[in-house]
Amino acid sequence: MKYTIYFKGLTVIIVSATLHIIFPNSADARINERRESIERRLFASGGIVYRNDEIESSRRRGMPYMQYFQYFPSSANIRIYFKTSDGRRPTSSELEQRRMAAGWDLHVVYVDGKSVIELYQRSKGMTDFEFNHLLNLHTEGGYWKRPTKEEKEELVSAFGVDMVRSDGRVRAKKLGGDKLIFVEVETDKLLAEMNTNELLQSAPISVEGF
Repeated sequence: MKYTIYFKGLTVIIVSATLHIIFPNSADARINERRESIERRLFASGGIVYRNDEIESSRRRGMPYMQYFQYFPSSANIRIYFKTSDGRRPTSSELEQRRMAAGWDLHVVYVDGKSVIELYQRSKGMTDFEFNHLLNLHTEGGYWKRPTKEEKEELVSAFGVDMVRSDGRVRAKKLGGDKLIFVEVETDKLLAEMNTNELLQSAPISVEGF
């Protein structure tokens, strides 16, 4: 089977027989999709949700969405999923490990039951083929555009922007060598604006007395 990654002015063809085993599209989430639909696909392909509070807390630590979670409405919640790299259902011993087992963690922030942020983390470095495969799964019939340097300077973003989907509704950003985050554009902009407003309001207080 072939998947086509569409960039502006560039088309990349990926032969994905191997990738389908590593990360089948049935286990993928979609921005603005309901939690029930995401979990139905994920669980059917061997994925699980972390239910141990200690492990879940360690997985959240240092994740970029956590610094903004105070700005989300009360209807927001985070769920973290795990899928093995070979598609089999993980054993209980693998889930007890403090360190991530071989496979993928998928962090999803839901608001009113719909996904607004999705972060994919590979237990080892993400390959270019896996990166492109994830992008392809999120095209939703469109393509990905890389903003120019000038365009990036004009963008209001909490997480940074590497690519914008052609419909203007989703942004993507690679974080290091093992993470890829997809964010609903309106959520990304709102979080950035709320954070900036808080910093502006706290600045006079923090320097008072100098």
